[in-house]
Amino acid sequence: MGQQSIPSARSMRILLATVTVLIAVFLNGCGSGSHSIRVFAASSLTEVVQHLAEEYETRYPNTDVELNIAGSGTLVMQLQEGADADLVILASRSHMDQLRDIGLVRAPKQIAQNSLAVIVSPELVKDIGSIDDVRRTALQIAVCVKSSPCGALAWAYASSVGLDLSSATHESNVKAVLAKVERDEVDVGIVYMSDLRTSREQLGHLANARADQYSTSYPLAVTTDSKARRAAENFAALFAEPVGQSALTHFGFQLP
Repeated sequence: MGQQSIPSARSMRILLATVTVLIAVFLNGCGSGSHSIRVFAASSLTEVVQHLAEEYETRYPNTDVELNIAGSGTLVMQLQEGADADLVILASRSHMDQLRDIGLVRAPKQIAQNSLAVIVSPELVKDIGSIDDVRRTALQIAVCVKSSPCGALAWAYASSVGLDLSSATHESNVKAVLAKVERDEVDVGIVYMSDLRTSREQLGHLANARADQYSTSYPLAVTTDSKARRAAENFAALFAEPVGQSALTHFGFQLP
C-alpha cells in the first residue's frame, strides 16, 4: 500500500473555514425568523391579518410577518414617502389606484367588501333606536377623517340622510371611532359592519339606518420593489384559501 499524504496546515485551515461557512449558511437557513415580510394593512382588517399572519408563520416557520396597521390614507402616504413594504391591503380601490399609478404596486386584486354601520354607545342603547333619533337629539358623533375610506363613506351617507356632522369628532381610522363609542366618549359612531362584529361591547346598531348601502372594496397588491416577492405572494394567496375566506366572513366582511 502506498503511503497516505498528510494534509498540510494550510489545507486544514481552508477546510475548516469552508465547513464553518457551510454551518453558518445551514443555521441561517433553518433558524427561526430568518426571513420576514412586511404587510401594510388597513385598520379595519386588523383581526383578519393578525389571524392570517399566525397561520402563515405556522406554515412557514422561517418567516416572520411584520404588520403595519393604520388607516389607508396613512399607509399610502408612508409608501409614497419611501416606506418599505412587501404586501399592501387597503380599504379603498381609489387609494390603491394612487399607488398603482405611480408604480409602487403590482396588479391589485380585490379580496373583500365592507359596508357601513351606525353604532350607539352602551349607555344609550335603550334611548337611540333610529337615525331620526340621532338627527333630533344633540348627540356627539365620531367619524373617520374625510381623507380615509371610512370617512368619505360616512360623509356621503350622512349627506344622504340629512345628518349634520359639522360638530363630529374626526378620527384617524375606523378603529379609533369604534374605541370612542365603546368607551362612551361619544354617543354615536359610523364604522364598518366588521367593526361592529368584532366589538366585545354591548353596542347599539341602527340596522334600519340604511348605512349598509354604502360599501367599500379591499384590494391587495405586492409592491414592485418587494425583496420578498414570493413570500408576499404566498401570504396574499391565503385570502383565496378556505382559511382566508372563513376569516373574512367570520370578522364581518363580504366576499367579492
